[in-house]
Amino acid sequence: MAVWARPLTSQAPSGFILVSSAPGVELYRMDYPGGSPDYVQVVNLNQGAHVKLLHGDVSESRPGQGVYGGDDPRLLSQKLIQYWTGTSSQDEGAFCVFNGQFFFMPEYPTRLPFPLKVDGVIVSDGYGINDHVGEKLILELWSDRADIRELTKETLYSSSAPNIVAGLTEDARKSPTKYVPRTFMGIDDRSGDGEFDTVLVFNTKSARQQDAAQVLREFGADKVMMLDGGGSTQLICQGNGYVNSERLIPQAIAVIAGDGSTNSADVVQKVDFVQPEESVKQLVNDNNAGLAIFGFDGAAQTQFQEPAKAGVYIGDSVWVLFFVIPVALIMVVAISRIQRNEEYY
Repeated sequence: MAVWARPLTSQAPSGFILVSSAPGVELYRMDYPGGSPDYVQVVNLNQGAHVKLLHGDVSESRPGQGVYGGDDPRLLSQKLIQYWTGTSSQDEGAFCVFNGQFFFMPEYPTRLPFPLKVDGVIVSDGYGINDHVGEKLILELWSDRADIRELTKETLYSSSAPNIVAGLTEDARKSPTKYVPRTFMGIDDRSGDGEFDTVLVFNTKSARQQDAAQVLREFGADKVMMLDGGGSTQLICQGNGYVNSERLIPQAIAVIAGDGSTNSADVVQKVDFVQPEESVKQLVNDNNAGLAIFGFDGAAQTQFQEPAKAGVYIGDSVWVLFFVIPVALIMVVAISRIQRNEEYY
């Protein structure tokens, strides 16, 4: 498979392998024996990549009913594949889409508990002013930088960021010690100029809150924020489903690659990348085939596994069997348990 890679610039933790990339964006994967993989996107805003906030149609605006005097709208929900189809049809640089903010599940059309600002317009103030007091955050997104700050009326309404999505601190009580699907975002100052120029995204079918935050920190995140999890956690990249769920969601987030024009210091080159996990993916019919990979015992989550060496071509069928058969046996005997998807908002 041909992918875009930036040699010697990405600093993925040990065990994470490059799955796919495009100008300014990279998708990494960590596999666990008998368990669900972790996925991390690295979005380099200074290379023209950007993060786009999406939401379903507003069915009722409810002006003045938000917690800060703004709107508290009811939003229609849809499948993540619909967000992907809409985004990819409008922008050829569409790279990934994933679930976004928490929402009020018992009600449909639903509402968001926390604020959302899209293209300079505050779509919702949210309704949850009494929820998670002191634990609410906002992710501010500009074209070339990002920030994560505490959510207050002042930080929301005084922010110059055209796009803002709200979430929770990493230690907010959302079943923190249970292994359930998680979606986290983080930011990193990779250029060292005091501005956060890189956005990181974590998605998985099974992790504790501390695991999700730790993975992002190992990728370099200086600040992290928790988004909706449980059955809402989903990830589609370049049309392939990596973390799948049937849940309809009112708000999603898209990652858009750059156009390939970079400075000489950030030359992007095209290479052929051999995915070392290919035989494993075929054995377990993983997410790329539309199925969720097995659940797993939580203890395995803390162990990073070294990947096979990328780019090594095995031409002799005997050597292929030598590598594939042990992997197959490990997967067959692995005992996994399916994690219960916790209902969030």
